[in-house]
Amino acid sequence: MLLVETDPRQVSWLVPSREEAVGYVRQRTVAEIRAWGIELADPLEVELVVTELVTNAVSHAGGQVVGVGIQVAEEGAVVIRVSDSHPGFFGRRVWREPGEHGRGLVMLRQLVRCWWWEPLAEGKVVCALVEVSGC
Repeated sequence: MLLVETDPRQVSWLVPSREEAVGYVRQRTVAEIRAWGIELADPLEVELVVTELVTNAVSHAGGQVVGVGIQVAEEGAVVIRVSDSHPGFFGRRVWREPGEHGRGLVMLRQLVRCWWWEPLAEGKVVCALVEVSGC
């Protein structure tokens, strides 16, 4: 795992595009936010958002690495960014029982203030603005 510190309240790193990286990123994200002195009312919410974004990047993008960045965005919120090499976005799917796909983005919409994606020169970045306390 490659860690790049760019600012005291912003950090990013690259992880291999493998399932094993999801747990590492989940734990590291919560640890970084806490190291900034931010109290998480419910760390599980941040963990779920990170898990969904990184899992999607690992599962669908097919690249060698996934980029992850977190930063304090404003009072009471952090931005989580996950980038991958796939140029497009898979879109919002409609979740239907008993399907296996589509639940993640439905869940994500319930946990974040907002989320969006942006194209990159090579790939895309998916971002989520997550409410926290104590920024």
